[in-house]
Parts: sequence; structure tokens; C-alpha cells
Amino acid sequence: MLRRDFFRSALALPFAGLFAPFERLTAADLGKVRITDIKMRPSSSHTMIRIDTDAGISGFGESGVTASMMKAWMEVYKPLLVKQDPLAIQYHWHRMSTLMHTYMARIPALSGIDMALWDLAGRLTNLPVYRLLGGPFRERVPFFINTEPQNMLDKKAVKDWADQFKANPLGFKGAKINTHSIFGVPMGRYTTSLSTQDLHKLRTSFENVRQELGFDYDIMVHCHNEYDLPSAKAMARAVEGIEPKWFEDPLPPQFSDNWVALKRECRVPLLTGEKCEMPQGFYPFLKEQAVDYIYPDIAFCGGITAFMKIANLAAIYRIPVATHNVGGIWLTMSCIHVGLSIMDFLTSEGAMGGAGGGVLALAKIPPEVKGGFAARPDAPGLGIDLNEEIYKQRQGGRGGSTAPIDWV
Repeated sequence: MLRRDFFRSALALPFAGLFAPFERLTAADLGKVRITDIKMRPSSSHTMIRIDTDAGISGFGESGVTASMMKAWMEVYKPLLVKQDPLAIQYHWHRMSTLMHTYMARIPALSGIDMALWDLAGRLTNLPVYRLLGGPFRERVPFFINTEPQNMLDKKAVKDWADQFKANPLGFKGAKINTHSIFGVPMGRYTTSLSTQDLHKLRTSFENVRQELGFDYDIMVHCHNEYDLPSAKAMARAVEGIEPKWFEDPLPPQFSDNWVALKRECRVPLLTGEKCEMPQGFYPFLKEQAVDYIYPDIAFCGGITAFMKIANLAAIYRIPVATHNVGGIWLTMSCIHVGLSIMDFLTSEGAMGGAGGGVLALAKIPPEVKGGFAARPDAPGLGIDLNEEIYKQRQGGRGGSTAPIDWV
């Protein structure tokens, strides 16, 4: 065997049998059910997906695109799935994700369809999705939330915020805190190089937070790809003292040599990935040792199928995986199930608690969250049914929106 062939075979080994549990557990049900329709409706910035079957059972997911965008892509994806066996998930994912002509595949749009197919597979087989994925590796999944003081330079405001955060009945042990608000710059837009005064404000702000939280809580330093390389290096030095859980997305989201240069000098853990699509998007970050953690968003990266492929790729490099999640209940449940299904799972983001109960209120029977951990669900599929009353209340209250909330 040639040396290059040996290494190619060695790299393929972690992917061998990736979906073997699914194939074994669904073998008796193959060919018995057909997809009859795919429908959608809006949900926050994402779009809910429903896949119906001739068995009278439906699966639900959440695509990382708006309803207007999803409507256009439904014209492309629906014909590929109607009248097909819903349990042929790998076949459907391959067909959707490899489209080239007339338009290349829209990965965030197909992500929700793939998510719904996994939910449907669990409902058809009466098994939780994590069982179909080969789990569980654990009994509960850690979550953290996005929260920050109104003014991080005001020690009293920081203390009041910290007291409120610590009193959260769901018991979160991690807070992700923005940097753009400290500098007064737009979120997610390129900004000019930071000044010495900016860096002093950053250091002082996060030191104030660490002083109030102590080291029993994780702090994630949260960027939205706004900064240049010199600023990112300086920011990493400025927050070293608080020992953050990670330093997130300081550079533009695409892989470049700048990420490698930052990693060489950065003494805090680096994380990225919420805007990366498919295993191909994560591969250069892993291969070039440019980050410490990766951060796929299941509603954006290619669905549960892509997530599992990405996680297996990360396992080659022994890089832990966290999940980005600013979506709704279907994405949140997907994060729980994949968190149960891989060994190197770190933590998940979640919009839980707060006014109205957050995303958990969207479930008729929400997952149990205690001490910052979501308990393992036992119901089939993703494990919940939508609370239609709460969903309609929230959609009707979105700034007086008159957008349709029925399935179309």
C-alpha cells in the first residue's frame, strides 16, 4: 500500500459506521412510509419545518433562514423528498447538499429539513433521536445563556446583574458576554482597530464581571467577527486574567492564516464555527490547529446529519464540540440530542428562562433543566410537541406583525 493510500484509509476509519446504529434500529421500518408533504411557518429569525407522511406522523425541524428565504428553497427541496421514504436520511441529505445546477445547495435551508427527518425517524421507530445516533454518552447536557450587565464599567450595575444571574432558577453556570457593547460599535460589522482606551475598557469590564461571579462560573468573551488581527491579539491579552471559558469569533468567519497567527499568540481558548457550513467549512480550522473548540449551529451547518459528520471530523483532532443556538425549541432539543450522542461534547447555548420562560415555554412538556443541565429526554424523536398557544401568542406579538402563522 502506498503511503498516501495508508493515510487516506486511516482518516476514513472514524467515519466508518457513523450511522450504523440508525441503520440497525430502522431496518425493519424501511420502505413502509412515504413523505406526503413538507410545510413551513415563521419562528423568530428561523423557520419551522414540518414533514408529513402517509402514516399520519409528522416530524419537525428548524431551518436557519427566514420564512421568505425558505419559501423559495422549498421549491427546490420539496420535489426531492415527496413520495420518498423518510428513513433514507443519508440519501436525502446527499441529494440536497450536493446540488450544483441551476443553483448550489442552500445549506441553512436544508438544515431544518434534515432536522425534521431525524425527528420523524424517531417518531416512526418510537425512539429518541440520540438512540438513533448511538447515544447516550451522558445523562444530561450542560447549557449556558447570553446575558450581560447594562454597564460593565459600573460596579454596582455589575453586582446587581450578577446577583440576578446567580438567582436564576435554572442554575446556569456560564454566561456569554458581548464585546461590541463595551466599545459602542455595531454588532457583526467590521470595525476599525481598537485603541488603548478601548482595550482598557475591555479589561476593566470583564474584571468587574469576574470579581462578582468568582470562579464558580464560566465567562465566554463574545465577539461577532468584527475585529482585525492586531485588535484580536490585544483583546486576548486583555482578558487573560479572568480566565475565560473561550474567546469567540474575534476574526471574520472564513478561515484564513490570521486564525493560525492568532492561535499562536493567544493564551486563552479560541472558538469559532457558528457560520461554518458542512464538514468542509470546519476542516481547515481543525487541520491547521487554529482553534481550541468548534461551534456548529445545527440549523445552519447542514442539520443533524452534518453535525455528526463534523463531530467525527473533530474527534480525529481531539477537539471538543459545543453547539451555537439562538433559535427556537426544535433547535434547542436538537442540541440536547447531539449533546447526548457524542463523547467530546462541551456545552450548548440556549435561550432559556427569563421573561415568559424563553424557548422552553414553546414545548407542551419542556425538557427538565436544573443546575444548568438539561436532563435526557425519553420521548420519541426530538422529544417534545409544540405548545401552539404560546407560539401563536409570541408570533402575534412580534411588533404587530401580520405574517401568517399557519403551516404553508
